[in-house]
Amino acid sequence: MVDPGRLRRMLGDLEAYRDRLAALSELPVAEHQGDRAFAARYLVQVSAQACIDMANHVIASAGWRTPADFRDAFTVLEEEGAIESDLAERMRALAGLRNRLVHVYEEVDDRIVHRSLGDGLVDLSSFARAMARLAEDG
Repeated sequence: MVDPGRLRRMLGDLEAYRDRLAALSELPVAEHQGDRAFAARYLVQVSAQACIDMANHVIASAGWRTPADFRDAFTVLEEEGAIESDLAERMRALAGLRNRLVHVYEEVDDRIVHRSLGDGLVDLSSFARAMARLAEDG
């Protein structure tokens, strides 16, 4: 069974990260460099991890199949009807970006990160709403 209190705490963390990302997204690209760019990278990383942690908590609590990896956690949520397929696809992409940021698989273009914040913030909010519904159903 989903622990509503735990899920709400994770949602609170995600909201704080999202708010800070929103502030960074309002800056012009020219100002999105140096410490601000690193802050955005970190906030994207921890936002993704918060979503992954929520997904895994819901999956384990519900007894659904064990995900093969972080990306697959969003596939499991999709399979079980917890999130829509288009959102699941974007969340899998976020998990991939998280991996690139954490493991530095390739050079990160901070201009692309900055430009993606707008749609990414919408996705984080959509995911949070889906998880909040599960917390309510608890």
